[in-house]
Amino acid sequence: MNPISFESDYDIERSRLTTFFRLIIAIPWLIWVYIYGIGAQIVAIIAWFAMLFTGRYPEGMYSFVAGYLRLSTRVSAYAALLTDELPSFGAGPEPEYPVKVDVAPPQERYNRWKTFFKLVLYFPQALIVNVLAYVLIAAAFISWFRILFSGRQSITMHEALVVSIAYFVRSTGFLLLLTEAHPRMLEVQRFDPPADAPGLPPATDAPAARVPQDTGPQAPPTPPPPPAPEA
Repeated sequence: MNPISFESDYDIERSRLTTFFRLIIAIPWLIWVYIYGIGAQIVAIIAWFAMLFTGRYPEGMYSFVAGYLRLSTRVSAYAALLTDELPSFGAGPEPEYPVKVDVAPPQERYNRWKTFFKLVLYFPQALIVNVLAYVLIAAAFISWFRILFSGRQSITMHEALVVSIAYFVRSTGFLLLLTEAHPRMLEVQRFDPPADAPGLPPATDAPAARVPQDTGPQAPPTPPPPPAPEA
């Protein structure tokens, strides 16, 4: 199990107005994430040296970088139409927010060799991230048009966004030294969508057809007795 968790609630009904102006609305949060991200990268570089010498991620630095991961993920999810609820500017855990991301406490010890070759170990993930970037953009683009015309989000586009962002957040956590666990594509949230979710066949109340069962050869029916002779 990856120590970085990610879940997202699925809301069918969506706001056309906030969807149309989504990127404009998100500008203040995107600016804050950019500034915070510069600090998080500097802290991660300092932590890299500390981990090489001590095998430990300083707790204060770990909390700072983990806060950036939580904030940036919530803002990215909002900008990509995963939710209509505005995120806060805070970096702590927010279990009530529709997009839930959190990071487990730091490991007791980190492998110095894995820390030293972190960029080399990240290279395969970078290839997957580049592919998923197109999936994310396509899913957000299709969702934007679908919500504008119907006011509803499909479960298919929602799942595509969840798969992409879930891998991004775990891959970023790996790169920022928060974890040594490689993200996996199959380690994503499973959904049980409601019956009226777009893209699903309509539900029906008709009873299922009853299939006759073969009970083996049947005995021929007994013929009726002949009529009695008249006197």
